[in-house]
Amino acid sequence: MKEVIRMWQHTRMIILVALSAAIYAAFLIAFKGGIVIVPGITEIRPANVFPPIFGLLFGPAGAWGSAIGNLIGDIFGGTFGPGSIFGFFGNFALGFVPYKMWGAMFGLVPKDDPAPTTNTLRKLIAFEIILLTAAAACGVIIGWYLDLAGLVPFAFLATFITINNFAAGFILSPILLTLLYPRIRKWGLLWTDIMSPEEVGKGFQPKLGAILMMVGAWGGLIVGDLVAMGLSGQTLMGFTGEKGQMSVTIAVIPFLILMIIAAFMLSGRELFVEEEEEDF
Repeated sequence: MKEVIRMWQHTRMIILVALSAAIYAAFLIAFKGGIVIVPGITEIRPANVFPPIFGLLFGPAGAWGSAIGNLIGDIFGGTFGPGSIFGFFGNFALGFVPYKMWGAMFGLVPKDDPAPTTNTLRKLIAFEIILLTAAAACGVIIGWYLDLAGLVPFAFLATFITINNFAAGFILSPILLTLLYPRIRKWGLLWTDIMSPEEVGKGFQPKLGAILMMVGAWGGLIVGDLVAMGLSGQTLMGFTGEKGQMSVTIAVIPFLILMIIAAFMLSGRELFVEEEEEDF
């Protein structure tokens, strides 16, 4: 994961952070007056189409830009509060998971064509799996914290954020990604054009890392929901459960740890294969 720090040594990566944050914040603020689900916490967010795209095109700069953009959106959109703390981490994951998982997707992304596009069915399937994983990771991170803080029940918030994130991007994000990639590449603004493979963490067992990331994100959501709704005395019909249940907090922690471990196992170096081969 060293690239998330090393990227700050590159002026163009810093510019990409600012660009990503500005675009994301602008769209978040524009839709703040839309359909509010939990006042001061969350609403329907069409802007969530952008973080996975930023992550795949701009790598760690896209992840930082998504996190900072969400924070700016909260501040200027009137929703800044306790949830903004883990909202930062959740939105970082929304941009971080895609570029880390892309090259490790079980052969769906060819080694000889790792370009982050969705111009083939196999790459489209890989993108949708990654998008769902990133959406769930974001939901689990934010939902766990706000439930721990006693503000919003985990089952409701984590599930809503996951659906909100995935719904925003599962159709439009692949289209935008395929349209933007050749232009971004032509301008030399892909993160792999700016950083070198040596600046990116090597990782280890990336395919296992991808599996653990999915288990951590999806498992955290499913187990957290089950504990909140049924295993701790609530009824499934109630759905939301209660806020601040210690059983939910404890049940989700192992899955958060799994996601952290997976982040170190995954690399992102696979995206440099095309450039390295062209040098020869």
